[in-house]
Amino acid sequence: MVTIGLCEVTINTPTGNQKALLAPAIKQDMPTNWSFAWGDLWQISDFEYQDIIKLSYLDQVWGFIRYSVFPDEDRQIVEIEHLEVNPISTYDKYPRMVEPIGKWLIWYVAKLALELCPCAETDTLIILASNTDAVDYYRDIIKMEYLGNAPSAPGEDGYAFRFTREKASEFCDTQERECGSVWRFDS
Repeated sequence: MVTIGLCEVTINTPTGNQKALLAPAIKQDMPTNWSFAWGDLWQISDFEYQDIIKLSYLDQVWGFIRYSVFPDEDRQIVEIEHLEVNPISTYDKYPRMVEPIGKWLIWYVAKLALELCPCAETDTLIILASNTDAVDYYRDIIKMEYLGNAPSAPGEDGYAFRFTREKASEFCDTQERECGSVWRFDS
């Protein structure tokens, strides 16, 4: 596993600010009723180079992120491969029960990449390919740099994004400043 350990983060709920946990997921965490087939993905994951992190609050998983660490010539690069929030938290007509979910999951991967992958400030540190539905999120909310079209599954449009080392660091600083403190338990 490639992780930075457990992190306690501040989330917003209908009852105010609470603490949630970012931690490596285990097989028993994999949902069977979400849009993505997390259980199937678990079976084919290579946990020497990949991991799945969960955000949980009150013993319920609210989101997952899967990432891989790849060598890129003389250095490593991190790819965010899947991100999904709990379907009960995606309804537009109701206020979210827990937020932010995706931002904290991306923060975790960005922190890991910043620690694991030394590179110049303007070098690519994190990449991801997005489907059409998530382009606005990555571009406008996360503020990743849009790179253009990316290979994707047949019949789907894919869009590539990246964080340079500098932008990943800025994202992490902004997330901590806007959303609160982080308590880290190294593994």
